Amino acid sequence: MNPVPAQREYFLDSIRAWLMLLGIPFHISLIYSSHTWHVNSAEPSLWLTLFNDFIHSFRMQVFFVISGYFSYMLFLRYPLKKWWKVRVERVGIPMLTAIPLLTLPQFIMLQYVKGKAESWPGLSLYDKYNTLAWELISHLWFLLVLVVMTTLCVWIFKRIRNNLENSDKTNKKFSMVKLSVIFLCLGIGYAVIRRTIFIVYPPILSNGMFNFIVMQTLFYLPFFILGALAFIFPHLKTLFTTPSRGCTLAAALAFVAYLLNQRYGSGDAWMYENRVGDHHGPRSVDGECGLLLRPPFA
Repeated sequence: MNPVPAQREYFLDSIRAWLMLLGIPFHISLIYSSHTWHVNSAEPSLWLTLFNDFIHSFRMQVFFVISGYFSYMLFLRYPLKKWWKVRVERVGIPMLTAIPLLTLPQFIMLQYVKGKAESWPGLSLYDKYNTLAWELISHLWFLLVLVVMTTLCVWIFKRIRNNLENSDKTNKKFSMVKLSVIFLCLGIGYAVIRRTIFIVYPPILSNGMFNFIVMQTLFYLPFFILGALAFIFPHLKTLFTTPSRGCTLAAALAFVAYLLNQRYGSGDAWMYENRVGDHHGPRSVDGECGLLLRPPFA
């Protein structure tokens, strides 16, 4: 079992803080990008669109890797029930506090700015619930996903720990090529699942709670687990903290693929389809792109 480090690795805290701060220019640039947002400039900027896509291609993936790293560190430090309680309190309380202080006032303001306040009484009960789910969770979606992941990892982390006790972890070998292939396959698998849902029952993709609890968790959980594995295996962590020209080049190519998917993989294309309200919806190539962008920037 990997011992808990005596000293906290503050550079990871710093990276996580910068990733959260990047959310400010990310959302500001959305206004001037070609993407649909609450408020859009009459003349979209190509450069701000590229800037926005660049941030979106890696920011939350890296965030969940670091979160998984610290989560497993605490998993080894606390008893199971206390670990779950501590983790849920740390993310759940800020989320519940921010709803009345941030997203609820934002929702009310946008209702009047967009002239939708008059039509609100005429909405069905489900439409009201779904609108509130999208708007009240909104920017806080990652906190809800962390609560879901923490609950799922009560079982997943136990399995990982039990497997480590019955195997020699020193023989585990990792390479960026192998990880890239794995995450590319995971990205394609996610796209297939999403496309299947779109064909079988498309309205569910417009359900806010289904999107946050199921689809976002499904996409980001592998990154969260990858962070836990990076804590367990120092060699894996070294891959992400050592600069590599090959990984930088691969990240650039993956970003180009991501941009092409953004521009041409919409509408009737087989790999992606739009859904109302989900401007954070992961793209089919995000898995590979986010993985490859991590080494040069982490």
